Parts: sequence; structure tokens; C-alpha cells
Amino acid sequence: MKVEKLTKLTETNEQALMAIWLAGNLDSHPFIAAKYWQDRVSAVSKQLAKATIYVVLQDDQIIGFAGMMTNYLAGLFVKPGFRDEGIGSLLLFALKSDYKQIRLSVYEKNSKAVRFYERQDFDKIDRSLNPETNEVELKMKWKE
Repeated sequence: MKVEKLTKLTETNEQALMAIWLAGNLDSHPFIAAKYWQDRVSAVSKQLAKATIYVVLQDDQIIGFAGMMTNYLAGLFVKPGFRDEGIGSLLLFALKSDYKQIRLSVYEKNSKAVRFYERQDFDKIDRSLNPETNEVELKMKWKE
């Protein structure tokens, strides 16, 4: 397994990233209607082109990715079947090498992700209600 920055977002890469993104959101957020995520596929797909994308490859297949917008971690996702194998930690190690500070938002009810980020030395800095989902989001921050 290796982490690399995507230098070119091909249609094949975009499809792989979006499949991982959708599966990850559906699996991690059972408290939010599936339609919410499905309705955002097109918008998120467009955002990928604006983000700095880090991918984890195994046998030339993308099995995980993180999208950065400046120092904001817009998302970190691992393909089903590859979770809990250190891929998220591998991605964050690469991000921490390239950024002095990382901010993110995570749903409070996504307790597995909250614990993951806490283990990665992220601190909770704010808590607010997301008006679109009516769910509580935590703002977290890591600083070198």
C-alpha cells in the first residue's frame, strides 16, 4: 500500500472516489437519510476537482482517499472491505507531513470517526447543529 497525491483526476479515478465516498457516508451516517448523500453526489464530484486528493493504492486500485481544501480536511474515506486496516492513519500521516494544521467537521453521532480523530491528536474546538441534516457536528483541529 502506498499514499500518493493525485496529480490528475481522471474519469475512472473520479468514479472510484465517488463510489468510496457514497459507501462511506451511507455506512457511517445511518442517522441521516440515504437520499441526503445521494442528492449530493453531483456537487461533491465537482468539488473533487478543486481539492488536493491523497489516495491509498493497492494493486493500482484506490482503496482510500482524503480530500483537502487548503487546511480543511473535507473528507477521509476508506473502501468497504479495507476499513480498520490502518488506511485512515496512513492518509493522516501523509497529510500531517504536508500541513502544519488540519481542521475538519465530523458528526457527533459518528462516534467511531470521532474516536479515530481523537487518537490522531485532533482536539474538539466547537460543536454546532448542521441546519441541512439537523445533526450535531463537531469541529476538530490538529496542529503541528
